[in-house]
Amino acid sequence: MDRLSIYEIEFHGHCGVTEEERTIGQRLSIDVEMEVDLKKAAGSDRLEETVDYDRLCGEIVKIGRESRVLLIETLAERVAAKVLQDRRIASVTVRVRKCLPPREEIQGGVEVEIFRSTDFGLRIEK
Repeated sequence: MDRLSIYEIEFHGHCGVTEEERTIGQRLSIDVEMEVDLKKAAGSDRLEETVDYDRLCGEIVKIGRESRVLLIETLAERVAAKVLQDRRIASVTVRVRKCLPPREEIQGGVEVEIFRSTDFGLRIEK
């Protein structure tokens, strides 16, 4: 299996336990790493044969901007489910990070990473 990755998809989102985080929002960042067979696309040089990462990025940003959730874990799960709607994708690793969490001592951010595959039963039909 090959790997297609999109790193540091950044947007202003509303995710957090505090009311302030959900109301005012904050900077969030998402990485997705997908296992997908890219051989056919590489041979044909056709966008239709691969994952359109431009379109997918827009869908991820939409999920991130529209979600009002307590946990970054929930946001990661929603993104993973969306990615796995593409039947060509065998698995996905999603990392969601709060770039500036509301805790002074945390200078590097907070991140959750999840792995989902079609074997996990997350497949959503189009």
